[in-house]
Amino acid sequence: MDYQEVLSRFTYDDGTDIQNRVSAVEARDYRENRDIINEIVLWKMNRRPQVTEELIDAIFSLKEIKTPLQVLMDEKTERVVEKLLQTKGMQLPMASTVLHFYYPEIFPIIDQRAYRELYAMDYPKTMTKIPMLTELYLKYIKDCWEYQQEKCPEIAFSQIDKVLYQLDKEKGNKVIY
Repeated sequence: MDYQEVLSRFTYDDGTDIQNRVSAVEARDYRENRDIINEIVLWKMNRRPQVTEELIDAIFSLKEIKTPLQVLMDEKTERVVEKLLQTKGMQLPMASTVLHFYYPEIFPIIDQRAYRELYAMDYPKTMTKIPMLTELYLKYIKDCWEYQQEKCPEIAFSQIDKVLYQLDKEKGNKVIY
């Protein structure tokens, strides 16, 4: 068997950039080592997103948006969600999680549990077209806002996804992979 030829067909990310980071890191740089280990885990699971500088700039372009309702009216929002969804390894639940960590006051996380609790139906896993997913997420933000305002105004909007998640979990529903 020609193993060189077999290796030549290996077209995946070989992790060279991770290996370069490992070679350069100091043993006591715990923050960088944690980051490297997290990246290794994502690499192994083939879930490492290809984040570009352009994507990071797009995420920071949302900095001026202050309320969930402004999210829905600002045209940048749709473009940023689409850019996230176009990123290899990024699906809507992960894209919403990225936005939530950067802007928790205006972007709720969408996942199976929160979606099921909000809409009383399963998350549409077969939906794959980026414009449809973007529209779904924008509707989800609006519906989360209305739910929070109507049912639990004492809870900060930044916590609404956690409330929905927990309610679904307490009903004994299971996560479907």
